[in-house]
Amino acid sequence: MLFSGALQAKAAAALFETANFVLIRGGEFTMGSPVGEVNHQDDETQHQVRVSNFSMRRYAVTVSEFRRFVEASGYRTDTEKADGVNWRCGVSGSVRPQSEENHPVVHVSWNDAVAYCKWLSIKTGKHFRLPTEAEREYACRAGSRTAFNTSTNLTIQQANFIDDQKQWRGGTVPVDSFSPNAWGLYNMHGNVYEWCSDWYGGTCYDGFKAKGTVTNPAGPATGSLRVIRGGSWDYPAEFCRSAYRCYYRPGYRNYFVGFRLVFVP
Repeated sequence: MLFSGALQAKAAAALFETANFVLIRGGEFTMGSPVGEVNHQDDETQHQVRVSNFSMRRYAVTVSEFRRFVEASGYRTDTEKADGVNWRCGVSGSVRPQSEENHPVVHVSWNDAVAYCKWLSIKTGKHFRLPTEAEREYACRAGSRTAFNTSTNLTIQQANFIDDQKQWRGGTVPVDSFSPNAWGLYNMHGNVYEWCSDWYGGTCYDGFKAKGTVTNPAGPATGSLRVIRGGSWDYPAEFCRSAYRCYYRPGYRNYFVGFRLVFVP
């Protein structure tokens, strides 16, 4: 009975944790951006990619969810080990009020995000992980081929970023703000950058293009920098494009970087 009860509890936890995930049907798409796209970068060479089915969370991981992880596991983040501003804090560096528990957690490193994935996987018996760069772009585009999944433009009413008139909200907003994209995913542009699983490679897209269509690419085998995607609340729209790539070392943490989960059903 105890064993059965433990299995039932694990199944219930798994069901709860996967409730806000969207099944993303695999397919082929053009990854990267055309030379004429605004703020096109040399590392965005267009190439054909095929991805398999995966499920992605509708929202970035929240302060409340990360709090549950820390309290259950006793985990200390990279920032806490250095006695710096930590995950409990907002963009100003002060501890967030209760009203911001549904904002995306920030001041978390790639290492911290991976630790969260491992904890949740053990807790539920499901394999949670960070998205690959290809999965992140595919899901962000949601079938679109323009710079943003909204069209060639992004407005301050559609996402949290700095617009051309320097209008901005000065910080993060709740993870379910604005309308989701065509596949039901929120804030794929702006609010916070999100860690991906890949090592960054400045010329890897050129190598992929030379191979023709690549299936489920996972970036270079080694590296020193991890990819972040999506743009954030304190960046202009051109840095929130579907194809825009940025990167930091795995231990990096700041007030504009969070993360989102995927799992393979």
